[in-house]
This record gives sequence, structure tokens and C-alpha cells, in this order.
Amino acid sequence: MSEIITYELPLSERVRTFLRLEDLFFQMQHFAQQDAPYQNRAELGCLLDILSIAGRSDLRNEITKEIERHIKRLVIFTQNPHVDRKKLQESISQLTLLNQKLNAFEGRIDQQASNIQLLKSLAQRSSIPGGTCDFDLPSYHFWLNQPVEIRRQQIHDWSENLHPIKESIALLLQFIRFSSAPIIKTAISGFYQQALNSSQAVQLLRVSVATSVFAFAEISGGKHRFSVRFMQPSETERASQVTGNIDFTLHICQL
Repeated sequence: MSEIITYELPLSERVRTFLRLEDLFFQMQHFAQQDAPYQNRAELGCLLDILSIAGRSDLRNEITKEIERHIKRLVIFTQNPHVDRKKLQESISQLTLLNQKLNAFEGRIDQQASNIQLLKSLAQRSSIPGGTCDFDLPSYHFWLNQPVEIRRQQIHDWSENLHPIKESIALLLQFIRFSSAPIIKTAISGFYQQALNSSQAVQLLRVSVATSVFAFAEISGGKHRFSVRFMQPSETERASQVTGNIDFTLHICQL
């Protein structure tokens, strides 16, 4: 287990969507490592959530715009003699290749949910608590009892068109997270506040604190300023702000 826990606050709707998708892809990857029916249920639940997010916005266009913005920024960095040009060119090539993969795909990203009858049925029942029980969806019960090779292959086929999305989001968030140098700060009586430079938009705030600290970071902010409160959890009462000082590491990610 890590000795550090990191809390993040996205300051744009685009990055907020990327973080949600990243979390779902991580969950889906975790459940894919096991092939029992209940792991398959969880895996398909993540897949449906991913497809739902993709269906509510022009996700591919949003990712393409972000990739193009990053490429422009990296090209500017090539003028800096102190930058590792080889690594920079590799990054530009990675982004360009992912952009080509995204543009090569035709149709809506979420079209699988409407083309595959089982996924369509699951999507319709997923909003009902326990709505995918065996007696509700006997076709799902039948599918879960198919040989593992069949289930694994079908899940792969249903999610194959999402691979460029997954790779793009992973790379973009990596660039964003590593665009900032860590700064050690202290929350006096559990509170810290700072103004932001509005000349360049901040995409992500990251607060890292030792897991030995019995408090979680509650980050709030906008384009002009942000604040961090360290709160002590309680099982029966609302969390309360700590009274002592807490040292933490701050990343203000601007790229």
C-alpha cells in the first residue's frame, strides 16, 4: 500500500470527464483479470458507464481537441535548448498516432450499446436496483453461464473500439499531471488557500498527503483561487476540520 494518498480536483469539464473515464477503465481492467460471472457483471457495468458517458457528449471530438492543443504546446517547447528533444519528439509522435486512430474510427463511440441486444437490455435495466437479476434477464443469466472463452472474447469485441479512447486519456492525463513541479505547503489549522494566475488556465489541482494523517483533503476552487480543507471523518457525524497544521504536497497542473 502506498504511503501517500493523492486527491485531485479537475477545473474543466473536459478533464473532469477524462478522470471519470480513467477510473472506469481502471476498474474494468481490474475485473478483467478474473473470469468468474460476478467479475464479468462488474466489468460490463463499467463498460456501460463508459458508453453512457461517451454517448452524452462528442467525446472523440473533445479528446481530439485536447490532443491537438497538447501537440501545439509541445512544439513550442522544442524551441527550448534545455529540453530533451528526443523525448519531446516521441511524445509528439505518440499523440499524433493516437489522433490518427481516433479519426480513423467511423460512427458513434457508444453505438455498441444500441447494436448489441444484451448490452441494450443491461443498459435499460441498470438504473433499477438489482434490475439485472437472473429472473429479470434470463438472457443475461444464460450468457454468464457460457464458457469463459466465449464471454472473454465477446467482452473484448464489445470494447475494442474504446482502446484508442483509453490510450489517449491515459497519455493526456499523464502529461497534465507531470506538467507541474511539486510544492510543499502547510494547511494552518487544516486550511490552505491560494490565488491562481488567470493568464493560463489550470486544468487540475493535486494534493498529496501521508496516509498516516487521519484526515482527507476537500478541495474546492475555480479559475481565480482554490482552497484545501483537511477534514476528519466520523462514522455517525459530519466530518469536521482538523485543528492542527498539516503538511502536504501541491501540484498546480497547467499545460
